[in-house]
Amino acid sequence: MPAQENGNSGSTGRRQFLRTSGVAAFGASLVGTGSAAASQDRRNPRLERIGHTTLGVRDGANTHGAVSEQHDLAAVGSFITVDPEVRLVDISDPTDPELTATIETGPGGDIRNSDIHPSEPLVFTANEGAVDEDGEGAGWAIVDATDKYDPEFIGHFTVDGASSGVHNIQAFGDEYVLTVGHGRGLVVYDISDRENPAEVSSFQMPEPGEDHDDGHEHEGDGETIHAAHVRDEYVFLAHWNRGMYVLDMSDPEDPDVAASFDYSEEEADIPLRSCHHAVPHPEKDICLLGEEVGSGDPGYKHIVEFNLENGETELLSSFQFPQHANQPTGSQGYWWTGHFSDWGVGDQQDVVFSGDYKAGVQVFDVSNPEDPVRIHQYIPTKGADEVRRENPDRLGLVDNVPFTWGAESSLAGDSGYVYVSDATTGLHILSLEGY
Repeated sequence: MPAQENGNSGSTGRRQFLRTSGVAAFGASLVGTGSAAASQDRRNPRLERIGHTTLGVRDGANTHGAVSEQHDLAAVGSFITVDPEVRLVDISDPTDPELTATIETGPGGDIRNSDIHPSEPLVFTANEGAVDEDGEGAGWAIVDATDKYDPEFIGHFTVDGASSGVHNIQAFGDEYVLTVGHGRGLVVYDISDRENPAEVSSFQMPEPGEDHDDGHEHEGDGETIHAAHVRDEYVFLAHWNRGMYVLDMSDPEDPDVAASFDYSEEEADIPLRSCHHAVPHPEKDICLLGEEVGSGDPGYKHIVEFNLENGETELLSSFQFPQHANQPTGSQGYWWTGHFSDWGVGDQQDVVFSGDYKAGVQVFDVSNPEDPVRIHQYIPTKGADEVRRENPDRLGLVDNVPFTWGAESSLAGDSGYVYVSDATTGLHILSLEGY
């Protein structure tokens, strides 16, 4: 997790609170496809499917889909009954995305997350799984996808001192990779030598209540960092029970805290739990925090304003989506809760596209960050009749439709398409019309 901010983990006196009026207005807007106020400005916002692939009929769910329109490439991970493999998709024709290859990426049990290099067709995979007492086992990998039909496995790498494989991976510029979710917080690698990455720094906050006064690097004694997102030279960390931490990575060998919205220090009228991802707006100084809660009442989405000059942050709004009832029985975990989200591009820059497991893809208008409005929902069921099969080795979630892992738009490129990975039904390419 992020480490202490030069010995201080936050400033006092910041106005960070739940705007109850915004939440109430949002709750009222959930009845239809949009609020009355939104309908005055928008014709009839709706997600329409442009293209789809089931990614082949395979045992093993699909996970996160990383997309690079620059390289006409999507890379979708796998979960459950397969060795760690990534599925490569040619998206040059968005109406007809084509699965071109699958390639195993070394030790581990599955790939929960992947990313694509910003300027080269390199795929990075986060291989989850066990690590033995000698440090061998799951970690992360690099695949060269220059030839989408015949990708080249470059190498698999373990994280020194990690307690498990890597949960989330993110490219940072052309020469660095960020890894998290392995027990050591954030670990940064220099990948200028692709076959021999070198660890250059690490960063982790201690658990709340622990007193550390030895700088900002802590290994093995902090809470989980779940995900990292990049904007310019800053990295936004979803620090699970610590909330959001923003690192100044202008020197990747010496990360420094620029701002934080620390759950352990804040007060709100709703619980602050399980910060799963922190995705900054492409231009505005606001960040979407998405919570993932596996059972009972699901987590919220939060909009947090930040100032990277003075470290100040403010909670502008918190909201749940319509299916915010408890899960239907005690057996289905992660039933109604959010997962990976992204902002739109161009005229849709203030739109959030959210992969919300059983709720499919939900669309939120955040042009007023104090009063988000849900404007549409898409249930990715196409292909379910092709891929649902009886297999005792598959976990229950695989045969649940939908089970939407995430959505990408601005992270993918400038087209405005929305790329959605669903655990069972594959990769869907959507367009938001009427906004």
